[in-house]
Order: sequence, then C-alpha cells, then structure tokens
Amino acid sequence: MKKLIALFLSCAVLASLAACGSPSSGSADGGGSTDSGGSANSGASSAPVSAYPEKDLEIIIPYKVGGTTDLAVRGVLDAIPKSVLDRQIAVTNQVGGSGLIGTEAFLTHDADGYTLGLLNCDLVLNFVNGTTDINPTERMIPLATVEQDPYLLLAAKDAPFSTFAEFIAYAEANPGQLVVGVTGVGTVPNMLGSILTKAGLQVDSVPYDSATDAIAGVLSGESDICISAMAPAVGNIESGDMVAIAVTSADRSIASPDIPTMAEVDDRFADVNLLSWIMIAVPAGTPDDAVAFLQSALSDAVASEQYAATRETFYFEPITIGVDEQQDFIAAQADYYKSLLG
Repeated sequence: MKKLIALFLSCAVLASLAACGSPSSGSADGGGSTDSGGSANSGASSAPVSAYPEKDLEIIIPYKVGGTTDLAVRGVLDAIPKSVLDRQIAVTNQVGGSGLIGTEAFLTHDADGYTLGLLNCDLVLNFVNGTTDINPTERMIPLATVEQDPYLLLAAKDAPFSTFAEFIAYAEANPGQLVVGVTGVGTVPNMLGSILTKAGLQVDSVPYDSATDAIAGVLSGESDICISAMAPAVGNIESGDMVAIAVTSADRSIASPDIPTMAEVDDRFADVNLLSWIMIAVPAGTPDDAVAFLQSALSDAVASEQYAATRETFYFEPITIGVDEQQDFIAAQADYYKSLLG
C-alpha cells in the first residue's frame, strides 16, 4: 500500500513539473507534458505529411488528472521511446459534460496530426442516446486502445452485505432504501441504476462527478454502493475500507479473478457486460502518414513491458483490441448500448 501511495505521489509530482514546462495551451483541470508518438488507418486524408512530426503535439483528455483515463493515457505516452518520437506530447485535461467539453474542444483543432483526443465508451453512449451529435466513427480515427476494463460494484466494509448475492437479498427486503452512487449522467456507469431497476430492484441512483467522488460517497455513508473502475478504488480495497462485490463484465476480470460477475450471481443480469474502454484518436481527415505513424508508435507503447508494468500497478486488464478491430468493437458497443436503452 505504501508503495502504491508513493507511486501516486510520484505521478502527481511529475505531472505538475511537466505542466510547468509544457508547451500546452490552457488547461481546464490541470495537465502535463509527456514524450510520445504514434501510426495509421482508414478515413484519413491522402494529403502528404512532410517529415512528420515537425513540432510538438498535444492530447486533450476530457477527464480529471489522476483518474482511470488520465492514468492510462499518460502511461502509454510515457512508454513511447524518444528513439521513436523525439517530440513532446503536451497533456491538457479539459473536463466537464461527461467528457463532451474536452471532446468538442479537441475537434475544433485542425486535422493535421498534431492534436490528439479520446474516443471512449462515454462518447459512444452519448451519441447513441442523442446527448451529442458527434458521431465518433465519422468524426474520429482511432489510433490505439489504451484501456479496456470491467467496472466494480463497491460497498463499504461495514455495509449490511459483503457479497452481490447479499446485496440483492437486502435490496429486495428493503425496497427503495438503498442508494447507488454512479459516475455522472451520460456515462456508462450511470446505466447501473437502470440495470438494477430492470431486474426488479428498487434503488435510488445518485450521480457524482467522478469515480473518486462516488467512492467518497460510499465511505461517508451518502450511498450504499458505487460503480468504479479498479484504479481509483484499489487503495480502499487493499486497506479493507471497501469490498468489491461484483464486476460488470460478462467474464471475470483477469486482474481480479476472485470477484464474481453480476451475471454468474443472478440470471437477471445475464446480459450485463459494461466495460470501461479508451482509445486515443485523431480527427477524421488527418493525413495518412500522420495516422500511420501515430498508430504504430502508440500500438507498440501499449504492447510494451513498461506499459504492462503500469497496467499491473493499477489493475488494468491486458489490451486485446488490435488496430484493425477497433471500428468493429465501437459498432458492437453502440449496438449494446442501444439494447440497454431500449
């Protein structure tokens, strides 16, 4: 635990130092700079790129510093060697609107290969439910998948249940008495409340700005359970302050194989397969050479031993989505969200 806390503190110091020397434009919620690079895909422009990259790059992360997305993206960027990219990628965290504010800002930049952004589960969900008109498959080119993990259902150590089966029994015996903390309206974790309701459980959902806030809500007694990726929760799990009672994926987590899935505990959740996933992307129309370079560099970084160590530290799953599989994965996730919303 001490080792993990030290690692978090080190990351915070490095991010702060990088922000001071970063060529980045303004940031809404912190930022930093990291040496990195990238490779190519369909949907790109055929315009040639001369000696790309000729200058530093920027990536806009539409979530807070220190969260799952921020940790995964920075971990991959750090794993790109200078021999591949002797330029900096300045990291700008621009938060708000369930990721839409930073995403919209990212798409206002020229499609020249020098501004990167994110294509993730929340963006696809927001497009499917009509919250945004940003069609990610038309407006962006995915470069590399940097995170794909199930969410955890978490309870406090002194909750009147310590397993998912006990949670279901308690909810059925106390209809309307349980409060579920979810991570923001318009995010994939926010769908947990409707999933529990469709299963016949009468619970109230309370949205929080981030997984960290949702976890704090459980620890303070404001809510009874919450949904979170592993990274923000690992410290409280290891300390014994929280208990992970289920994962939201169809299969058990490779990183946390002892935690049961919702589906295996109760058949009412047989179709539940909520995943957190993140892809680094560029705007559609980015020149082929820039896309190819970025895809190659980022894919190699994702597969590197350095990033494998980062994944293990934060209990991230191994990445199984290759460059050529990303578009099909996005389409399948969109169809899944439609089935849940219907």
